[in-house]
Amino acid sequence: MTKTEHTKCVKLMEETIRKAKQDDEEYKEADRHYANMDSVRQETEQRKADQHYGEAVGIEQALATLSFTHDRMKELSKLL
Repeated sequence: MTKTEHTKCVKLMEETIRKAKQDDEEYKEADRHYANMDSVRQETEQRKADQHYGEAVGIEQALATLSFTHDRMKELSKLL
């Protein structure tokens, strides 16, 4: 893997970590709306969280397939 490719993978990994943290917050928000019996907002937050989670999992799998190694990949795996 070239240095340029590695740099792009690092940026992609960092974006994926951000998405994984974002989906966690969205799931928590969906739970709060569920507790308040607001089904429309709960469903909206749930779908947003599912979308971000799916993106994060897909990118993590792509990075793993490319045999990308980095210390923060462990952090990403724990978030997923």
